[in-house]
This record gives sequence, C-alpha cells and structure tokens, in this order.
Amino acid sequence: MAGIDILIPPACLVCHTRLGAGQKSLCPECASQITFVKDNFCYKCGSELTEGYCESCRETQFQFELSRSSMQYKTPLTELMHLLKYSGYRSPAAFMAEKMAKSLKDYPEFEDYPYITAVPLHRVRRRERGYNQSELIAKKLAKLSGKTYIRPVVRSRYTLSQTKLHRTQRLSNLAGAFRVRYSQQAQGKKLILVDDVFTTGSTLNEISGELYKAGAASVAGFTATRA
Repeated sequence: MAGIDILIPPACLVCHTRLGAGQKSLCPECASQITFVKDNFCYKCGSELTEGYCESCRETQFQFELSRSSMQYKTPLTELMHLLKYSGYRSPAAFMAEKMAKSLKDYPEFEDYPYITAVPLHRVRRRERGYNQSELIAKKLAKLSGKTYIRPVVRSRYTLSQTKLHRTQRLSNLAGAFRVRYSQQAQGKKLILVDDVFTTGSTLNEISGELYKAGAASVAGFTATRA
C-alpha cells in the first residue's frame, strides 16, 4: 500500500483533498464536520431527546435491551456510507469502526457485553456487493475493543431494500428474514448487534427477537450512525 500511495497519493473520499501522513478516508476539514452522539438521547433506542423515552419507544415494544449510535447520519458520513454500500469502497468501514471504538468508551452500558455480531446480508446481495459492510465494521470494532466477534445469525430470505419503506412496511418486510443458524453461539451470551445506520430500529428489533429465541441473555444495538 505504501508504494501505491507514493504513485497515487491518497485523497479525502468526500472533497478529494490530498491526505497527509496518518490521515485516513477524510481530510481534517471534512472530519471536523462529524457530529458524535454523546448525550441527550432516548434511554432505549438512542434517538435525540432531552430525557426519558422517545415517542417511538413508548409506542413500540423493541426487543433489544437498548441501542446506541456513534455519529449522526449527515455530511460527511452520508457520503462515506454511500461509497461503502454502493461503490465498493471498503476503507470507510475501518474509519467508522475506529470512531465507534472511541464512542464505545462513552457508553458504560456496553462494558459487560463481551460479544459482537453484525446484521447479516442475504447471500445474493453479498455476492452483488462483494462484502457485508456491517460485518466489516463489526469485525474491526471487535478487534479494536477487545471483544469477540461471532456470527450466529444468517439472512435466510431476500428482502426489498429498507431505504424507501416507511415504518410499518419495514417491519413486515423483515418478518421471517433472519434465523439463528448456530444457536450455541447465542445461548447465554450478551451480544452487541452492529449495523451501519439506525433509522427505525426494525432490523435490530427483528434480529434481536431471533437471538432471544435462541437463548441469548441480552442483545444491545450499536450503529455507526443515527438517521
């Protein structure tokens, strides 16, 4: 990689400014625009709120214990996420995992969760994309945080993209889409379930339910960004 960098100097993935030594994915100016989620959020799902539980959590019985996010889903994270999911760029996954590892230290509720897993992709979509972006993030996060990465859940049914669906459609779209293939990996364990973006929580909710059926002790969501 060093030889390639000499021939083709690395550039910011958003503004294309040449990166300096030790800089990854974003230049300092773009990186300074990242907004971290640190406080004033719903106790359950992590959405922006002064205190207590948000309206969504008062109306929805989320099955996960809690969910937190590292950063807000806005520029430059929207651009990085698009490159990661649709343009074949893998480097944003490591960048986001590094930010998440720092955020993890601000959430003491995750301290006694020793296992990390990722939202799975269906084999067809994984083949089209070449990788599972959430898995890339989760594996790097596990390495940085000293936790153990496991993969008990698979996506057994191909579904429509959640992007353009409203809350009710998202829930029905994912019904029965996941199953626990390796129940011994879930039994009695406290797991952090990693995804790229938290929008309505429907994906985390559906997978959490399957993990609990397989005997998981507790499931907590942790996403790179919060829409």
